[in-house]
Amino acid sequence: MRRIFVSGASGNVGRLVVRQVIGREGFELAGGYCRECGEDLGSLAGGRPAGVLASSNLREGLTQCHADLVIDFTHVGVLMEHLAIYADLGLDAVIGTTGLSEEDFRKVQSIVTEKGLRWAIISNYGLGINLVMDFMARARAFYPYVSITDRHHPAMGNAPSGTAAMLAQSIPEGPRGEVQSREIYDGVLGGKISGIPVHSERLPYPAPFSEHEIVLGRQDEIIRITVSDFTSEIYLDGIFLAAARISDLPPGTLARKLSMFN
Repeated sequence: MRRIFVSGASGNVGRLVVRQVIGREGFELAGGYCRECGEDLGSLAGGRPAGVLASSNLREGLTQCHADLVIDFTHVGVLMEHLAIYADLGLDAVIGTTGLSEEDFRKVQSIVTEKGLRWAIISNYGLGINLVMDFMARARAFYPYVSITDRHHPAMGNAPSGTAAMLAQSIPEGPRGEVQSREIYDGVLGGKISGIPVHSERLPYPAPFSEHEIVLGRQDEIIRITVSDFTSEIYLDGIFLAAARISDLPPGTLARKLSMFN
């Protein structure tokens, strides 16, 4: 039985995670961190009372509940502070909070290596996106043109989305298609991430809808792959796949792809 502490327990994804922890075999709810201090986490998640109360002090909550693993869906503005606490307490973690820079990831990798921890920091735990990444790893050598578009509601925290950045960074090196067009306005051909053009659209889609379109091209052929997600529940299978298997990873491992748990 794995005792799970949920950081961001009253958030959109956090509430789903709490309900899943309560209902999934092999997991037990140890505690949770959110603003609603003292409230029952099961009730906050929209279910029956769980007999486990929320804490508004992350370090105290973790110290008191003896958790085996943290699942964190909070905000990038506080994530590095949270990671420092998890490191101090020697806790493995599955993290879905997005927005870390590559410099942040270098710092995180250093912490994980030094402390011998197992952390998963993955921008999208959806099965569809991760299967598309597997396909792109095979197809990239044959398609010199690649572009990515992410579509979200106007309140989306990041542009591009963490998923769009993850997709661009995961694409292997390959032939580069030549674009002769000259940008009259900066960025109209997309911001470059690892050399891949990435576009972000922010329109009044109903949250938490998100969509990512990947376009691959070669002479006389275009492949368009669109992954549309309509609820946050699509992340749960990936989150709990990582939660169930993270202890199988060698100490000092930072997982950035869901495929590391297959």
